[in-house]
Amino acid sequence: MRRRNRWWIHSIDEVPAERRLKLKAQDGPVGRAWYSRDFVRAIESVAEKKRLARGLACARNKEACRLVIEPGRIKIGISCSGYTIRDVDVMVSRFKQPEWDQLISAIAADAALTGALVSGEFTEYFVHTLRANNFDLIPSLDRNFHPFCNCGDQYDPCIHKIAAWYFIAEALDENPWLLLYIKGKSREEIIQAVKQVLPVPEMPGNKGDRVILSGLLPSGISMPKTAIPAGFFTFEGDGPVIPLRSDSAGVVPVRLLGKAPHYLGRKNLADVVIELYPLICSYADSIRSDEKKKEGE
Repeated sequence: MRRRNRWWIHSIDEVPAERRLKLKAQDGPVGRAWYSRDFVRAIESVAEKKRLARGLACARNKEACRLVIEPGRIKIGISCSGYTIRDVDVMVSRFKQPEWDQLISAIAADAALTGALVSGEFTEYFVHTLRANNFDLIPSLDRNFHPFCNCGDQYDPCIHKIAAWYFIAEALDENPWLLLYIKGKSREEIIQAVKQVLPVPEMPGNKGDRVILSGLLPSGISMPKTAIPAGFFTFEGDGPVIPLRSDSAGVVPVRLLGKAPHYLGRKNLADVVIELYPLICSYADSIRSDEKKKEGE
C-alpha cells in the first residue's frame, strides 16, 4: 500500500481541520514572551511596512499547516493567496562541534546559566550572556537564518515569509528551547554535556577518598566531610557553637552570609534560598509538635 505523503497537498481545504494552525494573537503584538517578541522584531526591522501589515493580516485571517522544526531547518505551509499553500523553508546555520564545546563550557562556568538550563527557565541573562560569547540564539534574517519561499515575489521578505515568522514566534511561546534545538542539540542533550564538563571537587585528606557532589555545582565549591551546620551561619568556627533559636523573630540564617556570589536566572541565589525558609520552619515546627505530643503520651 502506498504511503500517503501530505506534502503534495496544495489547498488548505485538503488539510484536516485538526492539523491547521491558527494564529492566537488576533490583536495586539505577536508573542507573549520577551524572546518571541525579540524574534518578531527581527522580521519587523527589515520588512517594508505595508508588506509587513499584509503579512500579519495573512497570518491572522488565514491558516497555516505542517509546521516542522528540526535541527538546521524549519518548514511551514502558509495559506495567504486564495486557498493555495505556499511552502516556506527556513534554513538555520547549525553550531559545529567546536562551537558546541565552547557553548557548553560557557554554561558550565556560570552557575546562573547552568541553573536556567536545568530549571527550564529561558532567561534574558541566559540569552544575553551567550550572545556576549558570540552565540546568538535569537537569529535575524541577515545572520544564520535564511527563509525561502516559492511564490516568486520580487520583494524580500514576501508576505508568506512574514506570516511564517509570526507562526514560528508563537511556537517559541510554547517552547523557547527550540531555539537551541534548531542549532543542533536539545536541552536534555546539553544538560548531559554540561554534567560531563563540570568537575567533581576533591575533598582534603586522602586522595582516594572522595565525596561525590552534584554534577551541576559550580567548580571550586567544596564541602567538608564533618562540620557543625550552625557554625556555618554563626561564624563560631571550631569553638563552642551557640545555635540560632528557631523562635528568634525574623532570623534567617542565610542572611548572615550576605549576598550570594551566584544567580539563578535574574535572582540572587540567596534570595531564592530565603524563600524556602518559611516552608522549612513550618515543617520543623510540625515535627517538633509531633515529638512533644509523643512525650506527653
